[in-house]
Amino acid sequence: MPPLLSTSRKKRTRPSRGRTGRPSGRSWLWRWLLGVALVLVVAGIGMLKWAETRRGQAALLTLGSTKMYSEVQAAVEQALVTVLPELPRGPATRQDAAGCDLTGDCDRPAPELGPGAAIRCRKVAVGGEMTWWALQQQVAEALEQAGARVLWGRRLYPERPGPDQLTPNEKKDLLRLDVGVPGRPTHTLVLYRAGSHPTIRWDGGGALSGWETLASESGPVVALVIDDWGNNTSEPTARILGLDIPLTMSILPGRSFSRHFALMGTALVLPPTATAGGKAATAGDEARALRLAAGCPVEVSLGRKRKAIPVRRREIILHLPMEPQGYPDKDPGPGALMVGMGEQQISDLLDADLRGLPAVAGLNNHMGSAATSDEATMAILMKILKRRGLYFLDSLTTSRSVAYREARKAGVRALRNRTFLDYDLESPVSIRANLQVLVDSARKNGFAVGIGHPHPVTAQVLAEEIPRLKREGVRFVTLSELLALQDAAQEGGR
Repeated sequence: MPPLLSTSRKKRTRPSRGRTGRPSGRSWLWRWLLGVALVLVVAGIGMLKWAETRRGQAALLTLGSTKMYSEVQAAVEQALVTVLPELPRGPATRQDAAGCDLTGDCDRPAPELGPGAAIRCRKVAVGGEMTWWALQQQVAEALEQAGARVLWGRRLYPERPGPDQLTPNEKKDLLRLDVGVPGRPTHTLVLYRAGSHPTIRWDGGGALSGWETLASESGPVVALVIDDWGNNTSEPTARILGLDIPLTMSILPGRSFSRHFALMGTALVLPPTATAGGKAATAGDEARALRLAAGCPVEVSLGRKRKAIPVRRREIILHLPMEPQGYPDKDPGPGALMVGMGEQQISDLLDADLRGLPAVAGLNNHMGSAATSDEATMAILMKILKRRGLYFLDSLTTSRSVAYREARKAGVRALRNRTFLDYDLESPVSIRANLQVLVDSARKNGFAVGIGHPHPVTAQVLAEEIPRLKREGVRFVTLSELLALQDAAQEGGR
């Protein structure tokens, strides 16, 4: 007879579970932490492996890991040589940009990009018929493999461009490329056609620019303005134009020879970020600003040595007729600004007067003893000049003029005439004395502005006296250059 089954069985030992049948809270937490740790370990290993790749290093440098600079630079160079086999590899012999040979390569120190970082500045010969644009595209594609890109590209014209310098020439032009990762260039390249022999200067090659030379010189500064251009051509106008000094030519609007003389304007010597009269930046200035914003600081110049500052610089401004005291017996001529004109009338008047002239940087008054004494009229004019970015020279045809004061109040860059050289236009003695007054004022105050006219005696006295004044250290500049020098002096005194 089999044994009777016991009604009480021993219970098997099982893991403790909650009411839902799941593991207890402590056991579940440990399993979750173990899983997270495993994921982190795997991700960390993946990150380390990714950081060893070219793209990973480039991404880390972009994010600010400056330790990656040398690795990224080497990867960029390896990518570049696939398209530019003539690219010199490795560090340059000289590490200091200021000590680079004019025809050689250099490494421009850039400690802000990483410990020991230096942008490699290289010139590279390129053969074949490929256009610069197509070559730039190939460089960009090769750089993608290194996680890098072209940061800046610009065509450079040859050292001695011809009259067609603004027409692209695939055989004569050069191409500048800055490459690296955003905000952190590794190389600045200048590509040129094999067979040519351009001279490249990096960061100026130790030479001063024209502006730096002008700003570094000392001595009294005189800005000589010659009014009333446009009525005719004559022996005096030719003689004045032949003076070996910078001149500001103030041209009457709408006259037979206004445009003839206006086209004689030349390039001026101004700082890279400044422009004539504080107007909007030129295309070259805008390009430089964009390049710097892209993080590409290396300056590139073409030519073996610094070129001398041109002596015969000519700035063009408008000689704006204005209402004089005694009008209409005294007539300022056509295109004149009259007392009581409204804002739209004055704006239209300026449009008409400037229509026949190239872009000008500023203006001064022709006659105008009534207009420049009228506060309301001058306030309207200065509001318009501020909007147009034009400066104003108060000729001071009357001691009651408020033009300079209203210009400064409106935020318009302004200057004042110190003396008219030839109010007694028949007397060489008076003109010579007035010129000396002008120079003495410059010696006392640092600068002075004087106004003359294309009269025979004025031309004669200037031709005789200017060589002596230059030997005595007097510096002649245009009005825009004077304004730039004043700005530089003010900034230096802060």
